[in-house]
Amino acid sequence: TKVSPIEVLITRACEPSLHEPNYALHLEVAEFINTKKANNPRDAAMSIARLANHRNPHIAILALALLDTLVQSCGYPFHLQISTKEFLNELVRRFPERPPPFPGPVMSRILELINTWKETICTDSRWKEDLGNIRDMHRLLTFKGYRFRDLPRQPSLASASNLKSAEELEEEDREAQSAKLQELIRRGTPRDLAAAQELMKSLAGANPDAKPDYRSQALTDLNKLEQKVILLNEMLDNVDSTRGERFVEGDAYHQVSQILVAARPKLQKWISDAETDDPESLDTFLQINDQINSVITRYEAFKKGDF
Repeated sequence: TKVSPIEVLITRACEPSLHEPNYALHLEVAEFINTKKANNPRDAAMSIARLANHRNPHIAILALALLDTLVQSCGYPFHLQISTKEFLNELVRRFPERPPPFPGPVMSRILELINTWKETICTDSRWKEDLGNIRDMHRLLTFKGYRFRDLPRQPSLASASNLKSAEELEEEDREAQSAKLQELIRRGTPRDLAAAQELMKSLAGANPDAKPDYRSQALTDLNKLEQKVILLNEMLDNVDSTRGERFVEGDAYHQVSQILVAARPKLQKWISDAETDDPESLDTFLQINDQINSVITRYEAFKKGDF
């Protein structure tokens, strides 16, 4: 049988000769999935799930590292595939009915990934209702006695990377709907096909009243960013300079400032676009940009001890 290009890339990223995961190869796979779309998210997911059960545990660990990168880099079309029952069942195919007292590295890594997805994409994704099978698998494994380690809750940098214009939100929705449509048609049960028909109508714009207000969604995201500016300012107002409070990498100040710094390039692009395309939003963008700049300058001064 002819090997598909995506399988070639995945095999290369999981070569047993690799001592450790090669992230350049991972990103190559991610880019292929993101640009080619079609069946690639599904083919990649199923191919990796099979490799995760490889007799050679080193290959399995490399496959799981690749899987982790793809979940972070590929967005909804891939998330939809890792939340299918076929994928999840294949991923845990070698899990015994009763958990071993000391799970090996491959099993531990799979448990860690399922737990991470439950805590991240299953709570943060705009389409989390489509990812229910991941939560169900987590629940089932817990019921069988498998143990998941508690994840330290990282403050999500998502609020910065999620800063999207109305056009980007709409485009993202259309992409997600197309991926979902393809999956419904692939499953092909009468219920799925009925849902596919509804989705096609929506994609064709048959019901304009049901179209989300992307502009107000985008403004909500900006408001969240503004709240972060206010938060950091308040935190700096309350710094206990008499006791010589120190700022360290990874502390709350640093985390909030990182979110704001990460949002700046996006905001600056919006400002340059708005000058020609959207003058009414320009003021809002400029104002938030100024607020971010001044609070970051203030934070940098505080770090140097200049209270």
